[in-house]
Amino acid sequence: MKKVSIVLSFAALFIAACSGGNTNTTSTETQTTIDATTPEATAEVEVPADINALLEKNTCLTCHNANEKVVGPAYVEVAKRNYTPEQIVELIYKPKPSNWPDYQTPMVGLPNVPKEEALKIANWIVSLK
Repeated sequence: MKKVSIVLSFAALFIAACSGGNTNTTSTETQTTIDATTPEATAEVEVPADINALLEKNTCLTCHNANEKVVGPAYVEVAKRNYTPEQIVELIYKPKPSNWPDYQTPMVGLPNVPKEEALKIANWIVSLK
């Protein structure tokens, strides 16, 4: 019984710390906040048909996916890096493996991707933020 009491005390302390010390928040308010953010956190990005065609044509989908890590990072993860479209285009042509140290296989530069297509892909990636 003493162990349960200790665990519950620790849980209450943890919850209070995570809430920023605001003890005026009721469990109903907390649940509403969680429910309001949960769909956004789990929503998967759908790739527009024109972008998907460019990704297929330029072999991007061999290593990347919109939502999940494949060989390279998901496009949603790239978007979180706050690159500009121009920076992404530059990285398509001249990747910097040091930007993604957690990945074993460095990206190969894709100089054959037409700049207009690379920019269209880059603008779409930036829009995922």
